[in-house]
Amino acid sequence: MRANIIIHSISGNLYLIANTFADKLAERGIDARIYGVSDPDLHLAANERTEAIEYYEEITSLPEATPEKLSSADIIILGTPSRFGMPTAEMKAFIDSTWGLYLKDALAGRKFYAFASTTVDELDGLRAVSCLYRWSEMLGLYPVPFEPYIHLENEMMPQRPSDMIDGIAEKLSEMASLPDIDLSL
Repeated sequence: MRANIIIHSISGNLYLIANTFADKLAERGIDARIYGVSDPDLHLAANERTEAIEYYEEITSLPEATPEKLSSADIIILGTPSRFGMPTAEMKAFIDSTWGLYLKDALAGRKFYAFASTTVDELDGLRAVSCLYRWSEMLGLYPVPFEPYIHLENEMMPQRPSDMIDGIAEKLSEMASLPDIDLSL
């Protein structure tokens, strides 16, 4: 089984969360790979925010997410920062690039999970995640029955994901590794 984790990480929080998810999925025998959406302006964030430079090299060295990467996965996981309760423009551009997959119904039945980070409040992050779940619904993906993870950041003093994420990633990997549920009954 393969899981493709596609993220837009600016300051490194989503990158760290994705790595934790990948590690926990791998412990359950799932081939988990992390991809980044295209962000040609990421260097600007790294120059403006000191915390963004810490993971800049690792984030920019991620393989680029493409619609074809979605097609090669049994489990699709998306992570985005929230901007005004929506995914970032970069994540939106990526999901817009999947129109052809929608027309072909190419992803139907695959498992889906989403997570977000926000500097506002949990509801802001949940709104961004709900956009990703709506997209996944349109593509016929099956949501992993586990609540979305929202990482609340503090603009003045960024908080790196804590040990709490290990427990969440463990539960997600457990739910994602369960056999498919037959919905045809």
